[in-house]
Amino acid sequence: MLAFTRLNRRSELSIIRASGLSAWRFLTPVIALAVALGLLSSLVLNPFAAKLAESFEFERARLLKIGQEIAAVADNGVWLRQGDDTSQFVIHARKVEDSGRTLLDVKMIEEQRLYAGRQPTSDFAFVRRIDAERAVLNDGFWQLENLVENLPNQPPERKDSLAIPTSLDAVTLLDKFASPNTIGFWDLPGFIHQTRAAGLDASRYTMRWYTLTATPILYVAMALIGALACLRLQRLGGTSRLLATGVLAAVGLYFFTQFSASLGATGAAPPPVAAWSPPLFVLFASLAFIAYREDG
Repeated sequence: MLAFTRLNRRSELSIIRASGLSAWRFLTPVIALAVALGLLSSLVLNPFAAKLAESFEFERARLLKIGQEIAAVADNGVWLRQGDDTSQFVIHARKVEDSGRTLLDVKMIEEQRLYAGRQPTSDFAFVRRIDAERAVLNDGFWQLENLVENLPNQPPERKDSLAIPTSLDAVTLLDKFASPNTIGFWDLPGFIHQTRAAGLDASRYTMRWYTLTATPILYVAMALIGALACLRLQRLGGTSRLLATGVLAAVGLYFFTQFSASLGATGAAPPPVAAWSPPLFVLFASLAFIAYREDG
């Protein structure tokens, strides 16, 4: 907008048009630059930013001593960790069902914090291992079924059921998995595959990936909005009003994009549609307006 406004005020746009060049010609470099910046943002800057975001989340959890409950998706299943100041559980499950409420083929390892006198240390000692066929998350506890409990220096004990206290709940369990902002563009497809294979909802990560693929189109749409607000000749007046309209249109596109992304992340709309619809709509509307203004 600044570049085209300066060209317009100096009557350079009028000279360009008088020489026989249409708006399509001098908008082509702007479109090419927007595509290049969009690709740079998605393919290069995003992976770098994701690494920084991941480091920030880890360091914040360490400094504030939060994150007692951690979840991650791996190639061989789902890993969870829960605990408090005195003990912690490391939980592994081959598969997840019922939106994270049910774990299948579960292994739990309980560890107890060691004390030096009355002072707690950072070391933990093994307490027991539990192998269960399934674990169902209820209010305040895991309900284990068909399990084998292994205690140190004791024979394995088979039980039909066992309750393990937990501070997790079904609403926040999935939120403890990796944030989409901490996973780079190149790692997202593999992570989405692993998440789906584990039986978890991958809508947030799928939406993030499609949003990154649509970034070049979004940049082009934003560039065309800026150009449309400045193509009106200076001598015809109304430039300030068009500039204000362009700014409002850009802000509106941002909120429309965020709202659509929320729909895609929650599964209310297909992620490809939610990610690509806003920038494509604005792009085609801008191109149609330019065609109408320039070509009649």
